[in-house]
Amino acid sequence: MAFVERADARIYWNSLGQGEPVVLVMGLGCSSALWFRVAPKLARTHRVILLDNRGSGQTRVRNAVVHRVSAMAADVAAVLDAAGEHSAHVVGFSMGGMISQQFAIDFPQRVRSLALLGTHPGGIWAVQASDRVRQLLFEKAHMSAEESLRRMRPHTYGRHTPDALFEEDALVRLANQPSPRDYQAQLYGLIYWAAYPHLSTVQAPTLVVHGLQDELIPPANGRLIASRIPGARLVELEEASHWLMTDSNEACLQALHEHLQRNRAA
Repeated sequence: MAFVERADARIYWNSLGQGEPVVLVMGLGCSSALWFRVAPKLARTHRVILLDNRGSGQTRVRNAVVHRVSAMAADVAAVLDAAGEHSAHVVGFSMGGMISQQFAIDFPQRVRSLALLGTHPGGIWAVQASDRVRQLLFEKAHMSAEESLRRMRPHTYGRHTPDALFEEDALVRLANQPSPRDYQAQLYGLIYWAAYPHLSTVQAPTLVVHGLQDELIPPANGRLIASRIPGARLVELEEASHWLMTDSNEACLQALHEHLQRNRAA
């Protein structure tokens, strides 16, 4: 367990495994514990670095109303410094994919490769969810944690994903639930954020993975990102929704392993 002290925040991070570094950046309202289906398997061949974003897990921020994506990207850089790594393979899921896009734009020399899972490019370019799903995102701050998970499930998990897998995820999420204020601060940070105008400048080898059943961040967003980043590779998972690491864990891990193997250091 370790922390990075920044001017306005105390960022939690840890690492496991050995080898080329891979930093995993989690999504909206979730701590790094939600990488439990991915991190141990990647750590068999890599050094996996995890961090809790502002507003999540054990990270603490002083007096912030909005957790800006640019600040969270800079937190990733600070964690890499603390871990003694100049650069890393960067893997981001959902909001973490947005942070990862911003990191690749702001710190291009620190990105060995980029993997963007279930995310969008922001701003007016993002393909939006239905009005009902977007409304749920804002209503979640006023629901119990259990109710918010139950009501979002049809829009974020695959149609054939077993209840047992959903319940495993839910237990981890409930044990690491953000405060309503922190959840809203993350959500507000996404509203005016956009990477799309700058994605054509990204030079890192990029993998984009998206679930075709995703109703929270529709799959057209993955295609849009892949078309915008030069040379990006797109993998679409037919049986997956937003939580593609749960819905199609084996296929998701295979895509990540192949991507990391293809882009390992000479």
